[in-house]
Amino acid sequence: MKELLPVGYYHLVFTIPHELNPLCLKNKTVMYGILFKAASQTLIELSKDTRHLGGDIGLLTVLHTWGQNMMEHPHLHCIMPAGGLSFDRQHWVHTNKKDSFFIHVKVLSRKFRGKFLDLLKQAYEKGELAFQDNLASQGGKADFSALTNRLYNTDWVVNIQAPLGKPEKVLEYLSRYVFRIAITDRRIIEVKDGKVRFSWKDYRTGLYREMKLDTDEFIRRFLLHVLPQGFFKVRYYGIFSSRNRKQNIETARQNLAQETENKKEEALEDGDRVWEKQDTVWNEIMESIQNYHRPNCPACKTGRLRFAGIVWLDQWKPG
Repeated sequence: MKELLPVGYYHLVFTIPHELNPLCLKNKTVMYGILFKAASQTLIELSKDTRHLGGDIGLLTVLHTWGQNMMEHPHLHCIMPAGGLSFDRQHWVHTNKKDSFFIHVKVLSRKFRGKFLDLLKQAYEKGELAFQDNLASQGGKADFSALTNRLYNTDWVVNIQAPLGKPEKVLEYLSRYVFRIAITDRRIIEVKDGKVRFSWKDYRTGLYREMKLDTDEFIRRFLLHVLPQGFFKVRYYGIFSSRNRKQNIETARQNLAQETENKKEEALEDGDRVWEKQDTVWNEIMESIQNYHRPNCPACKTGRLRFAGIVWLDQWKPG
């Protein structure tokens, strides 16, 4: 709670194409590391562009590697505040959109695709990728080049969720994602006769279904998502990176607090100006009343007219 800022938060999900799933399983540290880098660099670089935001953002990222059916589905959840620190750290740069993300999803998707495939090529050229077992035939340059070419011509999925609310809601939301595992006990319906029956959500239809697996297959799928020892599935980037996180958060808080104070002062000044304007109008009215002179009689030109009530025109006599 102490690290959450008093602004809205966005939730984005970066997903890699299923064609890369086999390579991820054999190279978890490298491939998941590329996913972290590609997504974070995409958001940070685009946010620095003044056409989008023109500021330094902060990111909290969480890796998930499963789908509802417990098969491979690597994707990265990114939580970021709406806006960022100005480059000179003197104010908070707000996004220009309240109900949608400030960068178009197609721009995000293409940038993410380019970043990921470039990092993937670098890893291949450095010999960091292992092509073992069923991947042995795909390790040649021609095969790898064909794979990356296909992926360049594929639309990559970046899902932008609805903006999150108050910090308390963000914390509640984060707690579900940070500590989530491939399947929870509440989804397991029955374990009987060497079978495991569990519920899963089909996101294509939005309906919940049931699936029954052999115990060995259930365990195999669960173990697909065990991360390498020492691998961090939660990482911070931008102004939230470990080096200057505490100072940046404090600076952001101060800037936002000062902004709120300035708005209050402006509101008071606007109110004072309204009252001053009203006082001026009333002063003019009072001056007109005090300086009012009764008109002369239109007949004798010397007498003063005074209000005596309403009379019919045929009863009116001058004087």
